[in-house]
Amino acid sequence: MQVTQNKMAASMKRLSSCSGQLLPRLVPIKCSPGVLKHTQLLHRQHVSSIPNLHRHSKTWTYFKSISGKFGLRAAVACGVAISGITCANSLGFGFGSAEGNVQKACESDVIESTHRAYTSEDASTLRLTLYQYQVCPFCCKLRSFLDFYGIKYHIVEVEPVMRKELKFSDYRKVPILVQEDAKGSTIQMNDSSVIVSALSTMMSTDQKDLGQIVTYYPKIVTPKKGLFGREKVEYLNRYDIMLGKPGRSKAEKEEKQWRHWVDDVLVHYLPPNIYRTPSEALQAFDYISEMSQYGAIKKIFSKYFGAAGMYFVSIKLKKKYNLKEDVRQSLYDASREWMAAVGDREFMGGAQPNLADLAVYGVLSSIEGLDAFNDTVRETTIGPWYQRTKKAVMSHAGSPSQQMV
Repeated sequence: MQVTQNKMAASMKRLSSCSGQLLPRLVPIKCSPGVLKHTQLLHRQHVSSIPNLHRHSKTWTYFKSISGKFGLRAAVACGVAISGITCANSLGFGFGSAEGNVQKACESDVIESTHRAYTSEDASTLRLTLYQYQVCPFCCKLRSFLDFYGIKYHIVEVEPVMRKELKFSDYRKVPILVQEDAKGSTIQMNDSSVIVSALSTMMSTDQKDLGQIVTYYPKIVTPKKGLFGREKVEYLNRYDIMLGKPGRSKAEKEEKQWRHWVDDVLVHYLPPNIYRTPSEALQAFDYISEMSQYGAIKKIFSKYFGAAGMYFVSIKLKKKYNLKEDVRQSLYDASREWMAAVGDREFMGGAQPNLADLAVYGVLSSIEGLDAFNDTVRETTIGPWYQRTKKAVMSHAGSPSQQMV
């Protein structure tokens, strides 16, 4: 019995890892309405478009066994993993053995990367509003992507305490990107990495229905633990560009790996560095308060009380993320690690920045001008790469007009 359970758990792990991200937990997983809807799409649309899949008895045995041993929620999560891989029938996936072919697709390499371009057709369909904090590293990361490709968007600066600008949303973090069509219908996209992946999917394939693309990134909610715990929200396929074909080039795998690194490593090194000392904390909050929509009194209150609070928070973050005694050395190490990965290329993407270049640049741009940034540029070789990427972003080098030059 235990061997069977271990085998099924291993199979689920392989399936979910191929979709771009391991399932955070098997139990408990609270499936949101969006996830349940996505699983229904697997039954109504995907399965009917993949004739070999529903005839493969082994696949359905997995679903039945997982449901019996681990519960319906685990089976639903497994279904989401598979549906995330298969995407939508409009993207043209076709599988024989669900597990075997998925694993081959994940392991296979293709020689050339898929061309990614923001076209005039794409521009004509997008009416975007970005809800943001100006100095939030995740918002800066998303803006660097939008600006590089010349994607037009309207900005709504969110007041960070009450966040009344987000009263329309159950999701209370930034950035949020809202697409409004000509009829006034809206599509809300959450999480900077998911937004970048969704828009990149639109730019890389014939699928232009953003509402459909968003369903390829279903939400998984892990219930909070205890009285003071927090509900955890994660997104499947967060770093995956849904190309509608098996295999990824080495360049695409490298891009995905380093996008992941930005969110898991680099971004966590910033707060302990910009709030490293009381004077640096004041410097950071002086910058933050100037960029905010606060009144004069609130700016003063925010600067001094906020700086004091974040100085002590940064000490805890230093321990949480296991930074060096001098946290600046950890930031230097991360910068050197990135530059070693870039090597002798102009950008990791070659002649033009790729999504990893834009992510690293965007996060670092959130601290440009502060001591932590200036020290890093002085002590490492990241400065020339940063300026090249900044020039590409500010000139909208990936926009349709620039591509024609």
